[in-house]
Amino acid sequence: MRQSQHTEGEILHLLQEVGAGLSIAEICSAARITRRTFYRWRKRYGGLTLPAVHEMKELQLENMRLRNLVSNLSARLDGLSKTPASGAPRSAGQSEQGARLNGPAAARSEQMRGASLGRFAFVRGQR
Repeated sequence: MRQSQHTEGEILHLLQEVGAGLSIAEICSAARITRRTFYRWRKRYGGLTLPAVHEMKELQLENMRLRNLVSNLSARLDGLSKTPASGAPRSAGQSEQGARLNGPAAARSEQMRGASLGRFAFVRGQR
């Protein structure tokens, strides 16, 4: 996502200018932003103060770090669960994937690997 050319402090100042009586059109032309950007900022930063905005950013960063940790741990657990516990190798007929993909369903699955079936599948040539 593209970085804003305005800092959080500037955004909050622009939002407070509306409360002081300036029109939105004047604020947008002075700050060289569109009305859509102004309304998006008002929706996001509405009644926040500068310390609250900084706290919100810190919480977003913490959430991102926690999501990464959870995804790494779940990937590790998936990797551990896919290894055979008994140490005995499975034959091709005993594997889960081989059991699920037998017969005509296997041929269709191979044809449509990665394809998205849905309402607009004909656009992608998967009809």
